[in-house]
Amino acid sequence: MITIAIVAILASIALPSFAVMIRGNRVSTQTNDFLSAFNLARNESISRSRGVSICAADTRNGAIPTACGASTDWGKGWMVFVDDTVSPTTDPPTAIALGSVIRTWTANENNLLVPDSAKFFVRFNPRGLSNLTSDLTFTLKPASNCSNDQQRTIVITSLGRSSSSKGACS
Repeated sequence: MITIAIVAILASIALPSFAVMIRGNRVSTQTNDFLSAFNLARNESISRSRGVSICAADTRNGAIPTACGASTDWGKGWMVFVDDTVSPTTDPPTAIALGSVIRTWTANENNLLVPDSAKFFVRFNPRGLSNLTSDLTFTLKPASNCSNDQQRTIVITSLGRSSSSKGACS
């Protein structure tokens, strides 16, 4: 009986910190996925010598999206696709040609991914430069019970480079 009581006490102490660790790992994984998507888009634009875009897209149902959503809700997922639109300022195509999608990602619904502006796509030209006129910043954190340094700030520069940093939850 004493052994069971000791195990119960130790479990009650360990479980909350285990939940914090799981939330932190989910945020780290999604941060890495998001950064790799921007790096993939930039690298593919250079290697293919064509425009490549990344946009917010609803990928939760497992189907490959056929268009970028006009929503800035990157929390539903995102995709990288070949985009031969010439002008860097026009919206991405309303329909994406079959075979143009390079890769899709489904976001973790336990996390919040919020851009600092109403930007729902980023286009890279064949030289790897983005259509951004200023840095684009995203905040990623657990949807609930954010603690310690679980918040990430992801920055995409106008040159197309991406980085992330840890920060205190806000």
